[in-house]
Amino acid sequence: MPHFGPDEGMWRYRALLPKTDRELIKRRVFMGEGGTPCLRDRRIERDLGCREVWLKDETCNPTGSFKDRGTALGVAVLARLGFTALGTVSTGNMAKSVAAYAARAGMEATIWVGASTPVQKLAPVAVHGAVLLRIDAPYGEIYNASIKWSRRTNVPFINSDSALRVEGQKTIAYEIVEQLGGRAPDWLIVPTSSGGNFSAIAKGFQEAADGGWLGGHCRLVAVQSAECAPIVRGWKEGSEEPIEVPPPTTIAGAISNPTPPSGARVLRWLRRTNGCALAVPDRDIEAAQFRFASKSGRFVQPASAACLAALECLRNENVVQPEDSVVLLLTGSGSNAPPVAIKVAEPCSLTQVMAELD
Repeated sequence: MPHFGPDEGMWRYRALLPKTDRELIKRRVFMGEGGTPCLRDRRIERDLGCREVWLKDETCNPTGSFKDRGTALGVAVLARLGFTALGTVSTGNMAKSVAAYAARAGMEATIWVGASTPVQKLAPVAVHGAVLLRIDAPYGEIYNASIKWSRRTNVPFINSDSALRVEGQKTIAYEIVEQLGGRAPDWLIVPTSSGGNFSAIAKGFQEAADGGWLGGHCRLVAVQSAECAPIVRGWKEGSEEPIEVPPPTTIAGAISNPTPPSGARVLRWLRRTNGCALAVPDRDIEAAQFRFASKSGRFVQPASAACLAALECLRNENVVQPEDSVVLLLTGSGSNAPPVAIKVAEPCSLTQVMAELD
């Protein structure tokens, strides 16, 4: 294993990332991004009959999702180059991340979201003082328009598949390699939307292998909701491109991109790693969300829970073998999603409670 730098979090890999300024990062960027835990979950191992199941918990990032890695690098590079504003198109997690890091850096943030984005996801964005635009158009059209707007205004947009975001998020793979002692897990299951994060992680594993500090081979799994699965459809039909689907209604909003800009890259990585793409129904995602909370103590958003639903399916079909090791990527916190529907206890009096002691 190579010796990386002394910096905290993801910045210990600074030498492997685009050029940044260490002092600027300390003063205007760093909020604790990266260095997230990868913890073994023996209860899931026993329940599903797997030799090893590890949870790479990206909910521990400052704004509760993996997006902070790409945002932090993007802000660090743009601030070093003298930019004073930036933007993004997002369904939630990335909007919150960009708004927070722009505030930390003293930059102006412009956030474009779809008009149907739940209001509960917008308050944590607006509170940072970002310019928030709710646009009534399909996500793909908003995304493409943001690129044109960025070029005309010279305000960089660090969208889901931007090069800076990919470079920052590949550090997830670096950390997994180190945390597992330089060996590759047999499987890594990644909740997948635009495909940018999936591509970033695949790139990180490839760079670790090329550098000689990754032993073994990891098969990658892209999991999507059955209600929005353009990459899975492309995979099943043997296409080189994702197949566009209608506007989604899935509970897993963080993986609901019907026209993923990096979908073709995901399909190439799946074939290159001998992986697979899998769609799971919303009912299984919801069940997995409660299972994570009750058995692992982690309240994750539905998109994250999809990876557990996928593992259960892959074990039932004996694709994942009992002797295999698996890493589940928990991409975002449950606090970043609309509230779950759950029945809570009715109010009772203190007298009733104490009477049970008699």
